[in-house]
Amino acid sequence: MFGFLTAPCSACRSQEHSVYRAHFCGLCNRLRQDYGLPMRFLVNRDATFLSILGNALAATQEAPQSATCCNPLGKPRWVVQEGDPVSYAAAVTLCGLKAKLDDEVADRRSWLTGMPVRGLRGALSGQIAKAELRLNRLGFPVDAVAEALEEQTHIEKHATAAGKAHLDDLSRPSAFSFGKIVAHTGGQARETLEEIGQSLGRVIYSMDAWMDRKQDQRTGQFNPFLLQPGLMNTVPAMVERDLYTISSGLRNLPLSGHRELLDLILGRNLQKTCARILEDGRMAHSSSANQKKRKQNHQSGPAPLCDFCDVFLCCDCGNVCDCGDTDCSGGCCDCGCDCDVCCCDC
Repeated sequence: MFGFLTAPCSACRSQEHSVYRAHFCGLCNRLRQDYGLPMRFLVNRDATFLSILGNALAATQEAPQSATCCNPLGKPRWVVQEGDPVSYAAAVTLCGLKAKLDDEVADRRSWLTGMPVRGLRGALSGQIAKAELRLNRLGFPVDAVAEALEEQTHIEKHATAAGKAHLDDLSRPSAFSFGKIVAHTGGQARETLEEIGQSLGRVIYSMDAWMDRKQDQRTGQFNPFLLQPGLMNTVPAMVERDLYTISSGLRNLPLSGHRELLDLILGRNLQKTCARILEDGRMAHSSSANQKKRKQNHQSGPAPLCDFCDVFLCCDCGNVCDCGDTDCSGGCCDCGCDCDVCCCDC
């Protein structure tokens, strides 16, 4: 997945942040227990959302338990690491990595440049096969999703040959895949969940292509907005349509809890993320400013983020805050909030 789903700010949304952090750290533990210690570095916000949504749809929510996370000698914290929802989210994370590696191999212009990616793909084949087996047992259409993602290259080649692009066609593999991923978070309301996932897939495809267009121009990769620049004028309306479908679908879900948290993730936070991306260069500037401010905080005093964050991407401590116009003080974001969802015991 792509990291477009953000976390609630700890200063502004302390209750929702605590729930989110429990699922984030629980997913970290689940990845480690199911697929090995190195796999905990794959913990991410998108999969955390799946864990939260699955628990919210369950008749009985999984109770948090006291456990350590990355640092086994650290202070125990409340985490949600048991149950089908978090196991499902962990398996999806591994299969998502496989899709990413396969896509990287396809993008390489020569067999030689793709060797490191193929090597990594081979090294992880055992863990990936285990994740696929778990998803198959849950009734998830692993093969159908894989075929849909493989179709992406053919759709792009067809668009290039025709000299025109249609975002609905180009985003169809992403929409299908995300639809199935979200639909299988729960045993009920599958149709509504699939509609939410399909809309989310279209939004993510469009936003990812929007952000990558300059890089794709330099590298010669396919990008619908380079093939047909006029498409850029249609994106805001398309994104608004899909964001509305997501929000209205969420309101109709039979959630047993976490509704406000999910409203933040799929509502206000996602809308703000899309708005920032559509404002073009502002997103990159904000990310750079956040990294600089976090580094200054780390040097000037006790930082809310762990040392791992400067080396590995295991702790999702980036541009994740939901602050709006709230006047916050202290912390790591441009708004001044302490938005860490770090799973390490710092």
